[in-house]
Amino acid sequence: MPVVETSGSIGPEVWLFNRPPAFQAQHQHAAALVLNLGWVVTHPMYPGVTGRLTPYVRLDVSDPDMRYFDFREATVRAERGDNLWQAGMETLDWSVMESRHPVNIINQIDTRADIDLEAKLGQPMLSYTRFSAAYGRLAVYWMPWFRPRPQLGLRSRQRMGPLAPEAPSHGLAPWQQTNDIAVRWSGTIADADVGAYYFDGLSREPTIAPDLTTAYQRIRQLGLTGVLPAGSMLWKGEAIFRWGQGAPFGAYIVGAEYTFARPDGDLSLLFEYLRDHRDASAPFTPFTHGPFAGVRIRLNESGDAELQYGVLHDRATRILMHKLEFSRRFGKSARLRLVARKASCDGDSVFEALCRDSMLQVNLTHNF
Repeated sequence: MPVVETSGSIGPEVWLFNRPPAFQAQHQHAAALVLNLGWVVTHPMYPGVTGRLTPYVRLDVSDPDMRYFDFREATVRAERGDNLWQAGMETLDWSVMESRHPVNIINQIDTRADIDLEAKLGQPMLSYTRFSAAYGRLAVYWMPWFRPRPQLGLRSRQRMGPLAPEAPSHGLAPWQQTNDIAVRWSGTIADADVGAYYFDGLSREPTIAPDLTTAYQRIRQLGLTGVLPAGSMLWKGEAIFRWGQGAPFGAYIVGAEYTFARPDGDLSLLFEYLRDHRDASAPFTPFTHGPFAGVRIRLNESGDAELQYGVLHDRATRILMHKLEFSRRFGKSARLRLVARKASCDGDSVFEALCRDSMLQVNLTHNF
């Protein structure tokens, strides 16, 4: 008989804004029921073979364009010795930084699930990974389909500009046939954890035309990550170089994290510096040049409480982005998460719509 392990969470999510929305069709606040589910299936007759299914469901109270589902993961894995084969939909995160994640290239961003653009859509792929104690880990990915970035609908509260002409999607569609490939090596050099990859495929960042239609160019991209522990200090960095989407450009983030460890909890000080050398021919990003600083407090108590504050200052666009996060477990299965965001910019900034809204996100989940 197969063995099925079930996990996940379910609960309400509320977005509270300090000002009325910019567009008439939008409500001032937003609320939804969010389900993150997960199943892992194994069978004693097939050792080393595992099936994983991780659906995501969002049911918005007032916005039909924010009612949708996705598979963050839906894979079959077969592991034998030092070899691992996978087929299905995966979510991969290669970034090692706090403020931004330029090295993440495999998955498309889910613009509907997270205003910070941290959530990812599942990516269809076939992959093979070879493990070696002496040489590290080498992984090859083939992605036969591409998923465009979801468009926000007429009532979507986080939409801060005119409505895009493409219709919002509510499920796994649309997919575009392609032949994207990636090769990544990761391993240890001295005391540092290092990763390097090459990607050839459609960019996950769209180029947006004046009429708001989107296009995706084929790119080639090199990526590099590194983490070096040195006592209480953790040095980190990641960098990319991209061809094929406007003029070639590079981007990097370097930083450090220092932790004061105590029996009752840990205090970490964070600092990062971001530099993105893209010009006007590449997709626009509001964060290209500036520092990030933050502090994280983790308490050794029954609820595993964590508090983190960070501020990112972009010297080019003169945006100051604040973010305060709090998370704590109550009892065995309930967790409360609060996220407050505030952006500041000049009155004549093109990001005035972004800076006029302060937001508080409240999540209360039951975990099982």
